Amino acid sequence: MKKVTDIYQGDLLIFKATDEKYKALLCTSTYKEKSPQKFIFAALTYDDKEKPTVANILRCDFWGIGNTKNDQFNYSDIELNQMWTFHPETKPYFLGSYGLVVWRKDFMNFRDNFEFIGNLKIVDNLDKNGNGGMNASDWNFIKNFFTNQINSVLPDRGQKTFKLKAIIKD
Repeated sequence: MKKVTDIYQGDLLIFKATDEKYKALLCTSTYKEKSPQKFIFAALTYDDKEKPTVANILRCDFWGIGNTKNDQFNYSDIELNQMWTFHPETKPYFLGSYGLVVWRKDFMNFRDNFEFIGNLKIVDNLDKNGNGGMNASDWNFIKNFFTNQINSVLPDRGQKTFKLKAIIKD
């Protein structure tokens, strides 16, 4: 198990939730310039007793929304065309992720529950083009949320699942 010592955009972290199944998070952005530092994650749909590989994760979806165009956090034409190739139903809108905010000082207290399995090159501003987020800086909250609440809370907040490959850079 590779211990998490720092987190960067695109990092894939896995953990076992309350149901003893593996779940996964994708870091969409970090803020490390000054205190308080934070990491923002997208929730992925991996849900299995088997420990995932990066290849398994690439077949998953992420929770987010097809949101209105945002002039401040634009994607390139190449990135948009890739999103629309996987999700033509969202055109002309952007994909954005629902953000799970974890403060670094809190994460350090429960980081041993996570394992780093790889890094994906993802589009910038994925979380900024989403339309919501929540504080997830508590281990008990994370492991219970992914077991008991994710499939009811996020749809109630207008979130849907989208193919992870739609936001991967080549």
